[in-house]
Amino acid sequence: MAKTIKFNLIMDGEPVRNLEGLQENFSIEDIWNYYKSGLLARWLEVRGYEKQLEAVKGLAADMNRKETICRLAAIFEMAPEGQVIDRETGILDYEEKKQRMLAEYKKNSFDQKRVIEEYHASYEALIDRIVANKESMGAIKADIHEMEKEYFRLFIHNPVRLCARLAQEAPRAIYAMLMRDAFRDYMIGEKSVDVIKRNIMTNFIGADDLKNNLGDDLKCVKRNTQAMWDPIERPEVGVMVLSVTHGAFVKNAGNFSEKLGYPETYGKFLLLKGLEYQCNNENYELLYVEV
Repeated sequence: MAKTIKFNLIMDGEPVRNLEGLQENFSIEDIWNYYKSGLLARWLEVRGYEKQLEAVKGLAADMNRKETICRLAAIFEMAPEGQVIDRETGILDYEEKKQRMLAEYKKNSFDQKRVIEEYHASYEALIDRIVANKESMGAIKADIHEMEKEYFRLFIHNPVRLCARLAQEAPRAIYAMLMRDAFRDYMIGEKSVDVIKRNIMTNFIGADDLKNNLGDDLKCVKRNTQAMWDPIERPEVGVMVLSVTHGAFVKNAGNFSEKLGYPETYGKFLLLKGLEYQCNNENYELLYVEV
């Protein structure tokens, strides 16, 4: 009898050997792709997860993508928020559409000039869409993800123009870009242009600016924790800390060695996994936004 060869799935960039690993690194995009390719069923089979294998094989082929993803999440006891599923499904729909377009380009032998022109036009249309959806952080995040994945070369060709327009017409998009390492480097990092960084430091970090720019997406905590660390967000929730008052402190959830105060957070747009807060004054404000 041939020996069964076990293999790992790669979920969110991490090798997954068991159900616990799959849950810890659960990725909607990855689970969907493995399901469609049949690798998910094969992995469950060789790993001996009969219950989950039967459930995956029992999924109706005519279900739409969103319903199938919801069912897959339930099979593996995951419960992503509806907004997360909508965003990730939108990204997958875009990827599928893009692949169809690329296949069509190849089939009809579009000339290079037309492809380039349409690529630039698509980039401009994406920017217009971000501006049109300027009040919806969920939609903006999905579009910024698409920009990084598909149009990053166009962004770095002229970051000043894009950042100036978004700062003026869709301020939430500036924060959404700062949530992604690739953009951060060109906005506040080593590759940043002075005019971009100066604009951000002038108009995007003050408490009043944060409230005006982010509206209901901005989260505010005001409490006296009696010198204790107060858990604000779970470790699986990514956050970007925007403002910490002198004398208050934050840290990654569950990190016992951290204590980050005003000097470590001011103008840094600090990205944390989960959030714990320490403060001895109920009038102090902690301002942050979910990533």
